[in-house]
Amino acid sequence: MKKCLTALTCFAIMEALGIPGLPIRAEAPPRPATALDRIVSEALKNNPGLAAQRKKILAAEERPSQASALPDPTADLQFMMLPVNGGLTAGNALTKGVSIGVTQRLPYPGKLKLLKAKAERRIDVAKEHLKVMESNLRREVISASYRYVLYKGLLQINRNVRDALQAASTGAAGVYGAGNGSQTDVLLAQAALTKARADGKTLERQLEVARARLEDLLGGPVNPSLTGQLAIPRPGALPDLDELMRGLRDEAPTVLEARAEIAVRQEQVELAKKDFKPDFLVGGRYRHKDMTMGGHDYLTAMVGITLPFFHKKSRYQPALREATYMRESAKEQASDVLNQARYMVIDAYQAAVQDHDVYGLYETGLLVQSKKAYESALSSYTVGEVDFTTMLKALTNYYDYQSQALMFKADYQVSLARIDAVLGPAAGTTKESAK
Repeated sequence: MKKCLTALTCFAIMEALGIPGLPIRAEAPPRPATALDRIVSEALKNNPGLAAQRKKILAAEERPSQASALPDPTADLQFMMLPVNGGLTAGNALTKGVSIGVTQRLPYPGKLKLLKAKAERRIDVAKEHLKVMESNLRREVISASYRYVLYKGLLQINRNVRDALQAASTGAAGVYGAGNGSQTDVLLAQAALTKARADGKTLERQLEVARARLEDLLGGPVNPSLTGQLAIPRPGALPDLDELMRGLRDEAPTVLEARAEIAVRQEQVELAKKDFKPDFLVGGRYRHKDMTMGGHDYLTAMVGITLPFFHKKSRYQPALREATYMRESAKEQASDVLNQARYMVIDAYQAAVQDHDVYGLYETGLLVQSKKAYESALSSYTVGEVDFTTMLKALTNYYDYQSQALMFKADYQVSLARIDAVLGPAAGTTKESAK
């Protein structure tokens, strides 16, 4: 081949000739962060509840070293051969003999290791719980963000309704003033306008509540530039339910947390079994001027052992049964959590399917049809072919359908956020929908 051929051209020729070569894979550029992504990230960073859980993890990380440390040694001072019939002074107390001893308890081999392992499993539980909290917070932030956008959209539709009703009311009043209409038309238009204004006030309050909810989740004020960029994506293709369910057992944060709790309980069972084994005591003592031994100095050594069999039935056997029951309880709890997670995914998925299908009917049917119906009714009313009530009904239907379509659109995204909360961020259904 000529030297001027580039590596890319060489690979293309090799592929065309059927010669195996190194495949060239162009990685897809990462999806740019949206306003919603940035709001979620801000919430995960600043939410006080998550901050508190992170501090709990730091606290739990201090426990393994404590659990694996030996018990504190004990020291004692003894004065020997003290008279009981008087004559005791500080001077003769020292001359009769003094001893200083130190004793250390040594747990049976393996006990400290199990205590450390149990403490480490507690760290795992705390970390998994943080993931559960993060998933739930992500769902809450996404839901609150879309609710905020929903109320903004509904408020804009309400403004459009008021403008249209104001025009209808003015027109009806003009027709009535010219002697060609009825006062009923004027009153109907004014009543509909008043109702729209009342709905607008309600939506304004709901918008402020939605903003307050976002501030609560973010742990501070919401950046107006981010909320201004928020939009509700059009419902896209849903991921396969069976595929989602396959990742449930290994990816759902609540399931992983329940499994981590089982590991803690298992360590507790092993530790309860070890408690049937005795601990050891070792010590030494220095005896100064021991008068029982001729006033000389001596060193003594001591070795001891605990006797757990004395309290086997009242203490250690019940402790083992307790630990075993707690382990079995944790296993049952994990099964329950898995069943709940499965139900929550199916429930949210079916809600998303309904929202997706109904929104499609609105988008391709009701919105188009109601708009044409309103335009036709308006034209017919202008030439006197239909009455004012028919035109007013067509107008309100058109804007009501817009509001309902927007609600189904938002509910679809909220349903996807519910699925992601159960399966964890790896599911990514909201990200896929936002593309």
